[in-house]
Amino acid sequence: MSEAIKSAFKFEKYSILRSVINRKSDETPKSLQIGFEPKGTHFKNDGRFELSLKVRIEDESKNLQVEVDSIATYVLEGEVSDKMLNTFFYINAPAILFPYIRAYIATLTTLSGMAPINLPTLNLTQLAPELEKNTHWV
Repeated sequence: MSEAIKSAFKFEKYSILRSVINRKSDETPKSLQIGFEPKGTHFKNDGRFELSLKVRIEDESKNLQVEVDSIATYVLEGEVSDKMLNTFFYINAPAILFPYIRAYIATLTTLSGMAPINLPTLNLTQLAPELEKNTHWV
């Protein structure tokens, strides 16, 4: 049996910093728009990356609005190429965090007395250019 190779990029923790639900009616929304605002900070000396991801959801008539602001910390161990670093930070980090946000939104909306909002599984690679543009190196 071969031994598993450990990744140099590890998910350490996440926190929900802020969440808001605004409902103007009890109607179940027919369609939802989902928006993202990613930002990152790379602490080079600590080998740490922090991803700030804001998720905004609203229906067409703006009767329902959900906002969740989160932050996740990732640790980078050892030396990696710039190409791998970009893959870890800009593609993998949002993909790792998003299932936690999806679950949080489903639970939050259910506990608010409404039908749960079950976001679909999404391919977040389209966030990579914006996240790269909004990443600070410290």
